[in-house]
Amino acid sequence: MPIRKTCLALLAALTIAGPATAQEVTVVQPFEGSETMREYAVEFDRLTYIAAIGEEEAETATIEGTLSANLYRWPEDKAALEILRSFERALEAAGFSILVSVDTPRNSLAQSTAVEVIGANNLRGRGYGTDAQWVGSAPGQYLSASRTEGGQHIVVALTLSSLRPVYMLEVAAAAAMEEGTVEITAEALTAEIEEAGKAILYGVQFDTGSAVIRPSSTGSLETIAEVLQSREGRFYVVGHTDDTGGFEMNMRLSADRAASIVRALVEQYGIDASRLQSGGVGPLAPLASNENDAGRQLNRRVELVERLDE
Repeated sequence: MPIRKTCLALLAALTIAGPATAQEVTVVQPFEGSETMREYAVEFDRLTYIAAIGEEEAETATIEGTLSANLYRWPEDKAALEILRSFERALEAAGFSILVSVDTPRNSLAQSTAVEVIGANNLRGRGYGTDAQWVGSAPGQYLSASRTEGGQHIVVALTLSSLRPVYMLEVAAAAAMEEGTVEITAEALTAEIEEAGKAILYGVQFDTGSAVIRPSSTGSLETIAEVLQSREGRFYVVGHTDDTGGFEMNMRLSADRAASIVRALVEQYGIDASRLQSGGVGPLAPLASNENDAGRQLNRRVELVERLDE
């Protein structure tokens, strides 16, 4: 079956996050009487969630921004169905649309998709250790909901374990990543090329899942063009991705991003097109493990590689 990649006081406090550099992570209160087992909150990360599900196919989606992902133990005198229904009602009362609310029986499409998105969110890499297995290996119910208000998009994902009275509550609010945290200098770029025969172009950034270069990359592109204008020779521009989102998609995306940089250097900065050749290797040459966020960030990159003259 194909998988396409596109009332208790639960909401006593809901803060809406703005740009990730300034605001709190969005907060949805846990079920009353729940015990906190693990907490994770960052200003910028990615949440993968189930956006729709039918009898034969499911659709997953991602959102980037402020994120909280907390693991709770629910009260012993409560059943999973009450937890699920309570979140449904509280979220609807707060203006959220329920995207998915399903049981995830063993060997079902719902369960395999829930396991897939939980795996993509890499709970162990976020410090959950073996506690993550209670929801990650055997989800019993899954809920996702979204709300867009005042231009702010928020997604809530709830996964209840079928093995223990434990649930994961994940809340993401779309926000732009802080720009300007990586800067390319001509000196550093030249030194990398001379030492290793290549240089990593982390300062060139793209929209999520897209080959569109962000406007904040202008300074880095200017520096790359400056280095190319001061040096002879030809270069490969090679795109790399992390290992999330599917192999074919990543191969295509990495090639498209490399081509976008070549196009910008040629059209905007006058670099001779015959000196540059683009290509993409997707997730095939990682610099670090894809099991954690830090590693995936390192793996999402474009490299400028010296090319031998024929």
